Amino acid sequence: MADKKRVVGFDMGGTKMLAVVLDEELKQVSKAKIRTPVGASDKETFAAVVKAIREALDKGGTTAEELEAIGIAVPGPIDRAEGKIIELPNVGMRDYPMRDKLQKELGAPVVLENDVNAGTYGEFAAGAAKGFRNVVGVFPGTGVGGGIIIGGRLYRGTTGRAGEVGHLVVEAGGRMCGCGKYGCLEAVASKTAIAKDLVHLAMNGLAPTILAKAGTDIAKIKSGLIRKAVENGEKAVLRVVERAAWYIGIGVGSCIDLFDPDVVVIGGGLIEKLGDRYLKPIIRSAREHSMIATNIPIVAAAFGDDSVVTGAAVLARREIRGE
Repeated sequence: MADKKRVVGFDMGGTKMLAVVLDEELKQVSKAKIRTPVGASDKETFAAVVKAIREALDKGGTTAEELEAIGIAVPGPIDRAEGKIIELPNVGMRDYPMRDKLQKELGAPVVLENDVNAGTYGEFAAGAAKGFRNVVGVFPGTGVGGGIIIGGRLYRGTTGRAGEVGHLVVEAGGRMCGCGKYGCLEAVASKTAIAKDLVHLAMNGLAPTILAKAGTDIAKIKSGLIRKAVENGEKAVLRVVERAAWYIGIGVGSCIDLFDPDVVVIGGGLIEKLGDRYLKPIIRSAREHSMIATNIPIVAAAFGDDSVVTGAAVLARREIRGE
């Protein structure tokens, strides 16, 4: 019988699903990516999860006997004790027993985790925050998530929902957020918020690259397309990106003042595609809006978009091993 050395990390994003098989040294064996179903039933979404994981396993020739655990990272609150997804606003799932259903379907232990907790932990375990003990992770994407590590341990809070950086109010009376509040960081600085602004630019002839490739369809405005528009010299697009980064910096500065971390890691597709064009305005804004941020490093995630799957895999392995 083969040793159970491989582990799956799965990122259940609002727009895409990514499954990665990792070996004992956290090196990628194989991966599979599919689009997250839009307007799908829970059954259809679950089927997509299973499809992506099986595709990744097949690509790497990984058998059930080699699989130690599956770590599922989801963009919303979970009940870890029950292994249930409480609610995924950007996916549509609610009160869903993901752990038990997936264990039955694939025959391996399943561990659920919040996606940005997983991303932050991935960077702590093997990425940009390796060697530090106190870490804040901020991951702008479909929303804006946050993860907190204190003394080398992931901090989940009393109800398991700590780290909701995206719902810090950074603009009182500002845009309405999906959570129902006004002026949340997520409402003004997520990739979704950027895409909404870029649609207006496209309609007014100020974002020709966006108009040509995505029209006015927000769902088609990906991080790579935003980068292309910036590289094409579309100044109005760059201003939208820098404005969103400035707001992210406000949130980062507040987190620094609250937690006094060793390092802040910025993750997600925007930082991966835009690099310093996105990171530098965040750093400037954080310095401006924090009392103690002067010397605390603010860095890009080392794993880019793979931070979440890596962290989900590591957390699952450690929980199964009782570490």
